[in-house]
Amino acid sequence: MRTVTAMEVRKRLGEILDAASAGERILIERDHRPLAYLVSVEEGASLGESPDELRERRYAALDRIDAFARRMEIEHPTQPGDLSAAEWIRWDRDHRDDRHRQHADDE
Repeated sequence: MRTVTAMEVRKRLGEILDAASAGERILIERDHRPLAYLVSVEEGASLGESPDELRERRYAALDRIDAFARRMEIEHPTQPGDLSAAEWIRWDRDHRDDRHRQHADDE
């Protein structure tokens, strides 16, 4: 099995797709972390999950998200008056045009 980086996939997509369609399994990594496998259509079709397996995989993903959220709460505790993520996104959206206008005026 070949391992390639996400950047290599961008640069050599045609070659990598040809190898995968010929039956080679290709592991795609970013920052030395595995992201995905690229396999042929035939091999991908044989990987069909049962509804129970799919459900379990989705629950496991949600558990990982919950664990990440708990870790972030510990590593980056909020202070009284801090904006929540949703409030910060709304604030940023509402003020984005103002920042772009100010930057254009500065030039």
